[in-house]
Amino acid sequence: MVHMLYYFKPKKERRSSEVKTTTAPLLRIFLLGCIIPVIMSTIVYEGFSTNYTTEVFSERGFKNQYENGIYKYRLLGRVLLLKTYDYIKNHKLPTLAPIALKSLDQNGDFQFYSAYFYMNTLFLCLTCMVLFFILGGHNSNTNFTTVDLPLLFMCFLMAIAQYVVVPYDTLSYFFLSLAILLMFRGNPSVWISFALGVIVVLAALTRETAALILAFYFAHNYKNILTRPTPFKFNRQQKTLLLIVACFVFTYATLRAIFGYKQAIFQNVMFLVYFDIFSSAGIILVLSINLLIFFTKPVTREMLVFLIAGLPYMVPMLLIANPWEIRLWVPIILLLTIMKMKATQAEIFPSDQN
Repeated sequence: MVHMLYYFKPKKERRSSEVKTTTAPLLRIFLLGCIIPVIMSTIVYEGFSTNYTTEVFSERGFKNQYENGIYKYRLLGRVLLLKTYDYIKNHKLPTLAPIALKSLDQNGDFQFYSAYFYMNTLFLCLTCMVLFFILGGHNSNTNFTTVDLPLLFMCFLMAIAQYVVVPYDTLSYFFLSLAILLMFRGNPSVWISFALGVIVVLAALTRETAALILAFYFAHNYKNILTRPTPFKFNRQQKTLLLIVACFVFTYATLRAIFGYKQAIFQNVMFLVYFDIFSSAGIILVLSINLLIFFTKPVTREMLVFLIAGLPYMVPMLLIANPWEIRLWVPIILLLTIMKMKATQAEIFPSDQN
């Protein structure tokens, strides 16, 4: 009966009532950016044990894995995790771990496993907070469908993808989202361009997914970027793209100059080794979500441009990694979801300038 009476209210009165129910940004960001991510992360790290990542839950095993091969270039996450481990030991913070920890690593250390939890949960929370602002959750004319629901989807996806436990995924999501937030602030000023360059450097020190920042920036500004520059003069978008590309290439090359060029691009070709029903499921998942995004309105040219610009990341992932690790596809899904929701919001709230 309450719902029936609602629809008989005058439109003006209904619209005012709806706005009042969505003007609690502090509570919403607390729930979406703190409470729910922490609970989801706790469920994943305490309620389940990974069936994939092993022998990396002690300091010695961790260093043996992440200071060699392709992993040695992913510097920032490794350093932060070791710092987190030291902080847990020094301050005797509470620990958690699945019952099967010793089966995953004979030298498994509850404090070291907890370092993954603390660090990845922190950056999962920070990522969700940034996504809240990207989707415009702080604006009064947003609602559950255009902000909270897609953010819940992205939060759950990032959390459940941590069945492969690593020290850099949620950190890389944070840098991706932070870069996107700056891109949506309009024409890049000198300071925004500089900040994007810094974020790209930090993201490249974390994981190769930093390349997707370049792809997203190109897609978001492709009209201005593809404008033919006058001789020796580039527009702001072209200059910023050149800057962040230079930052990525410089960081990528410097890491390899410092740590050596052995396995500098990939560790092994995995396509034929891992091409089974599970790897097929990973490919089918990302294709299915992409089809859902592109087969429902609105669909923008930016989304297609992003997929094309992101091929240098996606194609190697099919060849050198196990597609069953859906964490590899989470950045693509996150960025496409953001594009989809921003296009949806533009249709629903055409006057919104966020």
